Amino acid sequence: MFAGDKVKNETTIPIITAAAGNVIWGFSFLFARIAMKTAPVVVYLSIRFILAFLLLNIFILSGKEKVSFRGKKIMPLLLLSVAEPIYFYFETFGIVYTNATFAGVILAVVPVVSLAAAALVLKEYPTRRQTLFCILPVAGVILMTISGKEMGIIRPIGVFLLICCCLTSAVYKIANRKSAEEFTTFERTYFVILICAVWFTMAAVRETGGNLSEYLAPLQVPSFVVAVIILSVFCSVAAGLLVNYAAARMPVVNLATFGTLTSVVAAFAGILFLDEPMSAMSLAGTLLILYGIWQVTRPENAEAEGERSE
Repeated sequence: MFAGDKVKNETTIPIITAAAGNVIWGFSFLFARIAMKTAPVVVYLSIRFILAFLLLNIFILSGKEKVSFRGKKIMPLLLLSVAEPIYFYFETFGIVYTNATFAGVILAVVPVVSLAAAALVLKEYPTRRQTLFCILPVAGVILMTISGKEMGIIRPIGVFLLICCCLTSAVYKIANRKSAEEFTTFERTYFVILICAVWFTMAAVRETGGNLSEYLAPLQVPSFVVAVIILSVFCSVAAGLLVNYAAARMPVVNLATFGTLTSVVAAFAGILFLDEPMSAMSLAGTLLILYGIWQVTRPENAEAEGERSE
């Protein structure tokens, strides 16, 4: 009984943490949009990750967590850390040139991209049915792009940046899986946030010309302060720890499936709180993307394919 409970927990807890982390990330699009109304992109990202890094150090100083990189293979962690700030560049500027709703839905394609990347790198090949249903998210993206362009809210450069974001996200997930063999959940989260803090602070210094007053000016705006605290505490630290925990305990494709939760939450948050438009064509594109990804990532696909091959 106790052994069965242990196995159940090892399966259930990663599912819960992956779902919770991606739901939190869904709201990051909303709060990022709010923060960027006040501060330049790199300044907002710098402040966000500095706050997140300081919070993680509180855990170390209190003795609740520790970090050790000695004697471990560092390359997967370096790849993970480089992929993260690049991802944020693509994601953030993608939102700038589109909107939170569109960005959230386009990123629903990440599981499909991750499935292809897993096949190339990890030799985890998709079934015939998965390959077929990959067409639906692509069709959905096309509909969303046409609809957004007609409403004058989406620029082609924004679409390009979000596609690059999808590719970077797939690289991130594979690197996360690889680095989990050597590093704990906290160590991976700590190192990635450290690199992001350094990367974006250097960019912010260039942006502001080293003017500290200009850098700190957004902190005088209450809406920015609230948004950046939520992004730091919940989206960077809490969600990062939750998803990194799950990354060590489930395959890349399974973890990527939960990205659809991020997309759905981001889409509805943008519509409800930012009054972003949702036309009939946009809704059709959204449904195509989410249905296609559900079909691609549902476990029954692999099981059914396995039965046919036996």
